Amino acid sequence: MKGDITGCIRSLQTTAVNRCRERLEEAALRARSLITKDTGDTKTEEPKTTDYGVTSVLKRRHGL
Repeated sequence: MKGDITGCIRSLQTTAVNRCRERLEEAALRARSLITKDTGDTKTEEPKTTDYGVTSVLKRRHGL
């Protein structure tokens, strides 16, 4: 019985750590893409759109 609970806890812990790693990698990729956009290294520019509110500005800039 004790081994079953320990194995279950380790499995849940491993799953949680893997999810966190995936999220960190995705956040790092987004940060890198934002950095390259800010420095102007990208050759394709996004078309300028008119932002009508704070929500759309935050969504476009920060992906919220």
